[in-house]
Amino acid sequence: MKTCAQCQSSFEVTEGDRQFYDRISPVFGGQTYPIPEPTLCPQCRMRRRMVWRSELHLFKHKSDFSGKMMLSSFPPEAPYRVISSEEFWSDDWDPLATGRDFDFSRPFFDQFAELVKDTPLISLTVINNQNSEYVNNAGWNKDCYLVAGANRNESCYYGNFINHSKNIVDSSFVRNSEFCYECIDCTDSYNLKYSANCTNCSDSFFLFNCKNSRHCFGSVNLVNREYVFMNEQLSKEDYFEKLNTLDLDQRSRVLEAKTYFKEHRLKYPHKYMIGEMNEGVSGNVVYHSRNAFDCYDASDLEDCRYCAWFHTGKNCMDIYSWGYPNTEECYECLEVGDNSRRVFFSVTTQNSDELFYTLNCMQSNYLFGCVSLKRSKYCILNKQYSKAEYETLIPKIITHMQETGEWGEFFPMWVSPLAYNQTIAIDYFPLKKDEVLALRAKWNEGAPITSPALTVEISDSIHEVENSICDQILTCAECRRPYKIIPQEFQFYKTQTIPVPDRCFQCRHQSRLKARNPRRLWDRNCAKCSAEIQTSYAPYRPELVYCEACYLEEVY
Repeated sequence: MKTCAQCQSSFEVTEGDRQFYDRISPVFGGQTYPIPEPTLCPQCRMRRRMVWRSELHLFKHKSDFSGKMMLSSFPPEAPYRVISSEEFWSDDWDPLATGRDFDFSRPFFDQFAELVKDTPLISLTVINNQNSEYVNNAGWNKDCYLVAGANRNESCYYGNFINHSKNIVDSSFVRNSEFCYECIDCTDSYNLKYSANCTNCSDSFFLFNCKNSRHCFGSVNLVNREYVFMNEQLSKEDYFEKLNTLDLDQRSRVLEAKTYFKEHRLKYPHKYMIGEMNEGVSGNVVYHSRNAFDCYDASDLEDCRYCAWFHTGKNCMDIYSWGYPNTEECYECLEVGDNSRRVFFSVTTQNSDELFYTLNCMQSNYLFGCVSLKRSKYCILNKQYSKAEYETLIPKIITHMQETGEWGEFFPMWVSPLAYNQTIAIDYFPLKKDEVLALRAKWNEGAPITSPALTVEISDSIHEVENSICDQILTCAECRRPYKIIPQEFQFYKTQTIPVPDRCFQCRHQSRLKARNPRRLWDRNCAKCSAEIQTSYAPYRPELVYCEACYLEEVY
């Protein structure tokens, strides 16, 4: 057991962890340069990586290359050079122009931070989007607005991790679905509303942990069912008669149903983790994986540890985001994938091998401490070297970093160009300003919250709201921020008979995050057989948590 240098909690470094560090440690000139054991616990390591990823914090920013206005993860006052995605991939600028010699009289992180300030950074991670300007970490989307971690969607608004879907609004972690609203962790579903952890469900409301069910309301743990109301089987006629009395076109009635369903769910067992077709796996929302420990929102992993939102990876540890296809032997990275191998302590890497301490480096091999390089080899601090020169200098740099205590540590938070409260770190690890500054991370005060002089009252029922609401500035009922309803969003509410939300999209986003279990594990006992389990349901929570065997026996 070790003590985290940041939060002072105890954490374990297992023999499997040590074998992993030994296996991936680089070799230069026949000498191995061991990657040391971590000084931070898995939670603090994840937070340290997250401060490098912004999703739905977008700003108007002028390109430092062309002068054109664009959207960016960086506020205009940030002291960094920012260029658009198209400019980044063009050959019209030379990232090696900011190259410099390594200074052995100074810490590496100080030198890298200066390189980050001098080298143009990509404004947003986007590719091949159509009429979808307000997206980030997203590709191949059409007519989408304010979605992140989203790919191959059409007409989706306000959400994150939506993929291969159409007409999805205010949802998170939804895949292969259509016409869904306020859904979380749902797959292969159609016309599903206010639901979570559902697969192949349709024409239903307020479902939890349901599969292959349709025309159901307010029910838990259904499998292959139809016309079930609050877990009671009804006839088709009785079901629709009850449904028609609920008045779900009204915001107040939806809120009543949410409150009631939250309590109703507690009557039924909850499986200790969401996942299927796994072997030797712990964490939550993990599929088709083997020997994946403490992993979350992941699939097709083998021999991985401490990974989140990571797919199709092998022999990786401490990774947040991406993976597919075939990412192997990577450690302490954020956003690494597309056939990358042996990438260490790096941010946003695509189709690359043997990278150490890099930022926004793509399709490259053998880089150390580089920023915004593409299709490059044998560079250190953005300076070009020959293969022989590179292999001679790297051992000296690693030795220097061992002496300064930097080798084996991910970038400190102060190196990130993003403010803590403008990244996903604030979503998963909410902190106050003084706590953030104590971590030496950046904090952005932002513009003060100002509301319109006249607060517009939104009608309770969608039937009473006119198109003119899209021309008005609304005030969030929760945080008092101003927000708007875009026309395509309003059309979705009209056709789906959904009341217009009285909260801004940021508050709705936070509500969805809180509805998901945290990405950490606790030891508990099965509420039925008392078997020991590891689960993302904390021991103080009221849910009845069952082990796999007891849950299957109860539901099937």
